[in-house]
Amino acid sequence: MTNSNTLDILTNSSNPSNLLTNLKDLKNTVIGNTWKKVEVAEDQGLLQLLLTLLKYPSSNDVDSTVALELMSETAVIIGALANVGKLTLQPLLLSSTPSALLCLITSLNETSDITVKQLEKILPHLLRALRNILISTADMVWGHMWGVGAERKVIGTGLVGVEIMSEKEVSGKGKQVAGKGAGNWRSQATAALSSIFEAENLVTLLSLLETHSDPQILLPLYQLFSRLVALPSHRLALVRWSPNINEPGPSSASVPSLLAPIPFIIDHLMNSISALTPSSGNYYTTRKPNTKLIEASLDLLAALIKGQPSLSIAIRAWTFYEDEESMNDDESPKSEFVGILTGLVGSGPTNVRIAAASCLTNIIKADKGIRTSDRIRSTVINYQLLEEIVKLLQSEGPEERIKLCFILAALVSDDAALQKAAADKECPARLISILISVNQDEEKGEIGNDLASRIREAALLALASLAMQHDATRTLIADHSPPVLPHLFNALSSPSYGVRAAACQLARALSRTVSILRTNLIDSGIGEEIVKLLKREIASTSSSGFDEEDIGDRIWTVEVAATATLCNLVADFSPLKTVLLRENGIELLCDLTKSTYEPLALNAMWAIKNLTYHSMETTRIMITSTMGWDRLKFLMSNANTLSLRVQAFEIVQNLLAESSIAEISKTVESFGEDELLDLIIQASKEDQEVDLRIPAIFVLSNLSLGNEKIRNSIVNKIEILEILSNSLNSTFDSIKIPSLRTLRHLIESNPKNHKLRPRQQMIDIFQPYQLKYRLKELVENSTNLDVTAQSIGLLDILEREKSSGTSTSSGGR
Repeated sequence: MTNSNTLDILTNSSNPSNLLTNLKDLKNTVIGNTWKKVEVAEDQGLLQLLLTLLKYPSSNDVDSTVALELMSETAVIIGALANVGKLTLQPLLLSSTPSALLCLITSLNETSDITVKQLEKILPHLLRALRNILISTADMVWGHMWGVGAERKVIGTGLVGVEIMSEKEVSGKGKQVAGKGAGNWRSQATAALSSIFEAENLVTLLSLLETHSDPQILLPLYQLFSRLVALPSHRLALVRWSPNINEPGPSSASVPSLLAPIPFIIDHLMNSISALTPSSGNYYTTRKPNTKLIEASLDLLAALIKGQPSLSIAIRAWTFYEDEESMNDDESPKSEFVGILTGLVGSGPTNVRIAAASCLTNIIKADKGIRTSDRIRSTVINYQLLEEIVKLLQSEGPEERIKLCFILAALVSDDAALQKAAADKECPARLISILISVNQDEEKGEIGNDLASRIREAALLALASLAMQHDATRTLIADHSPPVLPHLFNALSSPSYGVRAAACQLARALSRTVSILRTNLIDSGIGEEIVKLLKREIASTSSSGFDEEDIGDRIWTVEVAATATLCNLVADFSPLKTVLLRENGIELLCDLTKSTYEPLALNAMWAIKNLTYHSMETTRIMITSTMGWDRLKFLMSNANTLSLRVQAFEIVQNLLAESSIAEISKTVESFGEDELLDLIIQASKEDQEVDLRIPAIFVLSNLSLGNEKIRNSIVNKIEILEILSNSLNSTFDSIKIPSLRTLRHLIESNPKNHKLRPRQQMIDIFQPYQLKYRLKELVENSTNLDVTAQSIGLLDILEREKSSGTSTSSGGR
């Protein structure tokens, strides 16, 4: 049967039975034949005819058995078409095929004209078709579930600390997702991906979990939901749903407390997983385990639990009983769900072991427990997980290794002990081998570009996590033979967004070791390439035609990682400062401080702060002239978040620290004396956060080294005198130290006139504050050596040494 006459043959079928025969012929033709699938999908008339068969007949003209078979065969054809890619998906989406499938499933579920047996025969075909279309759509719009792949898409990169995609991003606005005029099919794709989470469709689909236990029905549902739970609103809708209208489930995406009911979907999945595992008793004696079903249920639970502490707590407390009667019998056997997962990780089919490891990792990372016993158990489980992941990495194929790398990256993130344990098991060396071999395999044509990109991304990301807090691993990577850094350098310009992001993370991790930063990263050209990469990413975003506020968080994954790396690369001893100046990096960083995406603006400011540390006057002038005083004042104001204000004050602290009296005067004049002092007062008050008060008072300390006019302006503000006095009573030594330095700079004479005696005017001003008595108390009672030394210096002010400005340290990210 060819496509040219397929529509005529189906249309001219003499009766339903003949139509069914012709449909089966069409099915046999398209299955396994990509070009035939494309021909069918692109034939609008034929596609519309198929969709008319996805409706429950309203008349009695067609025998119900034949009608159901027609629907089943059509669903199989539609499901097969969905597996090709964009060429077939676009026509299916433009024809609202997902909506037609959902309507039919709802109609069949509500009708009383068919038996349960008939329903269970047709539902698997319809659900598989729906699953195939929506999962293929998600892969096309969001990218692959495990790694970005070769396409330049803004989707889940698996980076540590990066959670679920933003609502705006998945709405279709993002860098390299769609060009202008992408077509109506993309809006159809977005609507289709969200459609199953609409209330009426959730009722239909989740009700099937209650009324049917057939794995052929459950499997496509689990797979569908686990892939599409990408947005907070999706997860919220799924977790909130309850079969009982009077018990509407939790009001947030997490269970609010231990007293709240466990969400229906979570409870269902845990019961399903527990019932399918060996620990549940007699299941395996009568039936072979359905490993695909176990894997799918674990994947869905892992997706729902990620980053949800309350759900993690509830799952830890959940216990599985063999039957309802045993729930009231303390002697009856029971199983803790975490224990069941631990057992699944240690033995069984590889796909189940990996899914269980992912699920268990998300549970532990979401919440390690409050009680000491819980935290100890979490630690033990972490080491068990690490042991199993390392074993699997040595034996499994590429797809499994990709998943294992992402799970490993999540497991060891922010855990120095686990990173060391992984190094002891030679895990970094294994990952380096994978990274090097994938490039060789791709060159030989043994693996495709998409798979190679995902392997590269996964290996780089895992290495970044293993090296983030373990110096020995960083050294191993930097000094490895054959060398790794050329692969890292090439990855920074990869067409794959995920590879670039992971490469930035690894560069960031390596830059935390000073010796590597000074030599390997600079000599290999990686430092300079990071600057160029950042410029390319920003230019790409600017040319995309989208406003920044319309772009999802994940659009900035590469930029955030790159700027975090630059924070370390531009430390005061780094030769990359010269490169940054040559590449107009300062202008770029100053522009990034205007980003509405705070992590990016914060990293840019942190990098600028490090640039100003022990900087030359020319560098300071370049930064202030590029950023502008108004911008800096705005960043210091309470109109911004705490993190941005802290960095802004620390930048000013560094600008003043190395300045001469004339330079301080010029800075104050440019800033506006009253505005600067008012900003300091706002940030230094006792009701402000300590992290903000510290740099604000240090700025005041550096200003106090200016000329007499500036000093007089400071002490003429009663609010500043009160702030300094109250700071001496602070419970935080970090507040006392800059306050003591400020007092010292105000009271002592100018070191340049070589008259080392106190200013009588200042002593008179501070007389009501009983400084001498309070400083003696600090000397006698303080356990902090810096506080004691500063207090002694003030008490012995006539014999003190020269004082100089203080700048904030060049901090790493």
